[in-house]
Amino acid sequence: MHFALRAAGMLGGLAAMPTQAAPPDRFAYPFEWTPIEGPVDPAVEKLYTAAFVACQKRAVSTQSNLACFNDEFVRQDAALNRTWRATLHRFDPKMRPALVAAQRRWVAGRDPFCRSKAAEFSGGTIAPVIYVSCRVEQTIRRTLWLENF
Repeated sequence: MHFALRAAGMLGGLAAMPTQAAPPDRFAYPFEWTPIEGPVDPAVEKLYTAAFVACQKRAVSTQSNLACFNDEFVRQDAALNRTWRATLHRFDPKMRPALVAAQRRWVAGRDPFCRSKAAEFSGGTIAPVIYVSCRVEQTIRRTLWLENF
């Protein structure tokens, strides 16, 4: 019993020690998404391509709307990759591994984030459109984030 009391006292002493807060992660990325009823961020809206805007004007069905977003995703992914390469080369070589790790976390997080948004419309024909539109928006937002870094 004496040992247990002594151990508890030692742990209590450890708990009372001040802890140093971890520095903020300068590469942390908060996923955001424009709600269905919400206005699109003007900075995001500006980066949608003219081809996408024209496609959306012609789209008359869920399938044609989905095709517009799928095509836009390819274009936005290419733009993100160009921006990624340029951003990576601007960084001090010692900082690049942290940026690469952050980009991998972002890639790993984007699709689950978008699946969660589409799940809100599960069972409906709009769910695939929500998913791919989210991927497009997240890719645009990441491009902007990298450009402003």
